[in-house]
Amino acid sequence: SDSNLLACKILCDKMLPDDLADVAVMQCEQNDGNVPMSISLPMAQNLRKEYISIEMFLNAHTMYAQFLDVIANTSPSHSSKSKMAGGTQNEFEKGIADKMERNAFRQKKSGLCKIITKAATRASDALMEVISFSGGWLIDENVFLSEEDTEEAQSRSHEMNAIRSTFLPKVVFMLYEVLDKTASWLEQVVYDTLIQFGSGSEDMLLALFSTFDESDVSNDDDVTMDVLTTSLAAPGYWHYKALSLASVIGNDANMINQVLGSDMERFQTSIAESHVKLGRCSNRDSLFDR
Repeated sequence: SDSNLLACKILCDKMLPDDLADVAVMQCEQNDGNVPMSISLPMAQNLRKEYISIEMFLNAHTMYAQFLDVIANTSPSHSSKSKMAGGTQNEFEKGIADKMERNAFRQKKSGLCKIITKAATRASDALMEVISFSGGWLIDENVFLSEEDTEEAQSRSHEMNAIRSTFLPKVVFMLYEVLDKTASWLEQVVYDTLIQFGSGSEDMLLALFSTFDESDVSNDDDVTMDVLTTSLAAPGYWHYKALSLASVIGNDANMINQVLGSDMERFQTSIAESHVKLGRCSNRDSLFDR
């Protein structure tokens, strides 16, 4: 439960020394097995890896919770002031006012997108670290050499497998949720702009996407449509990342397939939905023609 996770976070953040695992390994290296009742070096190394894995998960869960809070309290929609105000301006004045309002509207949307994409990036990166943890999250790699370690090592291995089977599928779907919700939020930005500015929305949105595009092609006028999948402010970017989860899960090095079990069908359904959504959001006509 969240309360149990909170207790674990407090324990790790506030009570345990930051270098606890490293000091334990260092002491085992110095003792070289000569201290009675001490654990072996391989056991200490495995405990360090377990500690790092759990700490990584707790951090990822914190980033995930913060993302949910941010996206729940940040609306993708806002009203254009000039659209609400109306007025008796002549055509020239209306043209100037409209251009100024488009810029103000886009800047407002840019600020909102920065809030969401920052939270989404932090959460997705932290969750991906868990999924792609070197050697597999909470996987035993060390060979226990001493007879004294064997029984305890086997018990710990079973415990770690139980934790892995319980929490790793959750991490997978937490990551998918972050990516999918971010894309859906950004689609609402597109809809809101289209509703208020109609045919002029495409240029506004492409300009918005371009300011968030870090790819090398963003300055090439001939490939402006690439921003539909390369810009952090474009829903297609996040749908693409969600779709890419399939290759991450399918990578044997991450050892995730074995713990998904009955959740695999649910995951495959989600990936299929992302494929459809990506097709819609990476196509200029379907994205801008609402």
